[in-house]
Amino acid sequence: MPQLIAMVIVVVGAMIYMFQTFGGTGDKIEGIAQKTSAISEINNIKTGLKLAARAEHIGRTVGNIPADAVRTLEGLSELGYFQEQINNQIDAAATIDTANVYNALSFGADGSMLISLVNNTPGAIPGIFVNFNNGGNSPLFESRAFLEAQIANDLGDAATIDRTAITATAGGINGNNNIAGRTPANNGEAGAANDGMFIIYFNDFGPAEVVQ
Repeated sequence: MPQLIAMVIVVVGAMIYMFQTFGGTGDKIEGIAQKTSAISEINNIKTGLKLAARAEHIGRTVGNIPADAVRTLEGLSELGYFQEQINNQIDAAATIDTANVYNALSFGADGSMLISLVNNTPGAIPGIFVNFNNGGNSPLFESRAFLEAQIANDLGDAATIDRTAITATAGGINGNNNIAGRTPANNGEAGAANDGMFIIYFNDFGPAEVVQ
């Protein structure tokens, strides 16, 4: 009986914690599921970007780039760097290399989660701009602060995150031949750390896996 009572206390305590921290067990579970899906989408794009950067196929947004490089997510989708469904979603325009937004399929491609390539700084790690702040009609709009905080926490050891960014624009780099030297600084925009907009620069991009 004492063991049963102790178990009941633990379960009830956990339920109270979940209600207090996120408004209820159902909301907590839903929020965690949303975060997991969002990170999966980010990692899917990251995998393609890493392969493309290694092949020197990610060109800067302005200026001369290698003849076979492209400047947008659509250009990379035309080259087949993502999963087929993702390639098909991104490649919506008739002309190669024009669109730079992936409308995440995990959330029904309804504007809830938008991802863009950040590649305006040559020599820098290509960034991933994530936007949950797509207006009140988006199902994830009310969860944007929670999702940003949770993703930043989960990826904090694997990436540098510019949480005040509000556009897909990288800051400058110092050019040293190390991870710090090719990671863009915060871009200086005045976004909030809870607005659901941020840029991710993953730390495992090597010296040759950069924007051309």
